Amino acid sequence: MKFESILYVILIVLLGFGFALRIVSQGKQEIPKGVPIKLAATIKKEPRIYESNQVIEIGDGKVYVDLYPRFKVGDKILLSGEVDSEGRIFRPKVEVLGRRRSVSSFFSNIRLKISQNIASYLPSREATIVSGTVLGVDTIEKSFRDDLVKTGTIHVVVVSGQNLMIVAGVFLSLVRYFGRRKSLALACLAVITYAFLTGFEAPVVRASIMVILASIAIYFGRQMMPIWSLILAALLILFIWPQAIFEVSFQLTFAATLGIMTLGSWLTRILAGPVSSFLPAPSINSGQAVLRVYPERSRRAVGNPPTAVTRLIKGFIADNAAIATSAYIFTAPIILFYFGRISPLAPLANILVAEAVFPVMILGFLVALTSLVFSPLAQILSYIAYVPAYYFVKVVGFFAKIPIEQVSFGKGSLLAVLIFYLLIFILFAIWTKKPKSS
Repeated sequence: MKFESILYVILIVLLGFGFALRIVSQGKQEIPKGVPIKLAATIKKEPRIYESNQVIEIGDGKVYVDLYPRFKVGDKILLSGEVDSEGRIFRPKVEVLGRRRSVSSFFSNIRLKISQNIASYLPSREATIVSGTVLGVDTIEKSFRDDLVKTGTIHVVVVSGQNLMIVAGVFLSLVRYFGRRKSLALACLAVITYAFLTGFEAPVVRASIMVILASIAIYFGRQMMPIWSLILAALLILFIWPQAIFEVSFQLTFAATLGIMTLGSWLTRILAGPVSSFLPAPSINSGQAVLRVYPERSRRAVGNPPTAVTRLIKGFIADNAAIATSAYIFTAPIILFYFGRISPLAPLANILVAEAVFPVMILGFLVALTSLVFSPLAQILSYIAYVPAYYFVKVVGFFAKIPIEQVSFGKGSLLAVLIFYLLIFILFAIWTKKPKSS
C-alpha cells in the first residue's frame, strides 16, 4: 500500500509539473481585438444556440450571428465585422464558401437527423430534454430556457461530462444486481455511445476518457486509490490537452466524479439502510435468520418478501438520488462561478430532476440509435422516454412559478469557489467521522 501511494504521488507530481510547463509555453491562436477584420475560416466546433443567436468559435474569439441560416461543422465561411475588446464579433457579414467533408461534419449530420427524428416523436419541451442531454443539441426555446435558468437546471439539459458521470455512476452502483464486470461494461458502453452521438467533440472525448478511467479505478481500486487515480487521470488529460483546464465540461466532469467517489459513496451506504429494510434476508427459509439480519422492520417482511423488480426499483431510486445529489453539490461552485445567480430552490429542484437524468439518457440513447435504422421501434421507445422527460419538464415548471428571486453570488470569484469546496470537505469530514469506541 505504501509503495502504491508513493508511486501515485511521483506520477502526479511529474504530470503536474509537465502540465504546468506546457500551459506556460503553449501559444494561443488569437484574432485582432478592437479592429475591423475580414477572414476566412472553417467551423471546427458545433455552433451553440443561445436564445436568438448562434455562437461560432473562431480561434480565441466568438462570432454571434442570427439563428438562421444554421451553420454546421465543416462549413467554410468568409466573415467581415468588427471585433470588440473581448474578442466578440456581433452580427458580421457571413458568406458560406463551401463545405469541407470531415468526420466532424459526418457526425454533425447524424446528430441533426436524430434531433429532427426526436422532435417528430415528442412534444417540444420533452424533445428538447432528450436531444439536449443525449446529443448536446441546444435548441431550447426562450421561455423554457428562462425556466431552466431560474431553477438552476440549465446545466442538466446541455450536454456535459456531469451527466455522463451520473449515468456511469448509476451503472456502477448496480453491481449488486448485475455483478462487477457487467456493471463496468455497461458504464463504459454508455460513455462510448454518448461520445459517438455527440460527434466525438474534443471536450466530450476528454470527459469520456476521464469517466472511463474513473470507472475502472472504482472497479479495481480500494480505499483512497480511486481518488488518487482520478487526479492522475485528470493530470494525464491536461498534460496531453492543456487547454482542457479552461473547459467547463472538463471542470464539471472532474467535480461530479470527485463528488460521486466521496460524498456519493457515503450517501449510497446511508440510503442503503432504509432500502435494505425492504429487502428479503439472505435465507428466507429461516425466520430466526431474517430477524438476526433485519430486526424490527424485517419481521413484517418474513412472510411476504418483495419481488426482484421491487428491490431493483427501490435500490435504483436510492442509488440515483445519492449519485445525483453528490454530483450537484460538488458542481454547484463551478456553476456559480460561471453564472453567478442561483435560486434558493435550485438545490431541491436539481435533486428532484436528477432522478430523470439516468432514464432520459439511457432511453434517449435507444431512441437516437433506433431512429436511424427502424423508426417504428424508435417511436415506441420515445413513448417510454416521454415519462421521465415529462416529469423533468413539470418539476422545472413547478419551481419556476414559485415567486422567489435569484440570488447573485460568486460569479467570477475563485475565492468563493475555494471557500465553497473547503466548506464541503469540512462538512463531509464531520459527517463521515467515526465515533471513538469507548
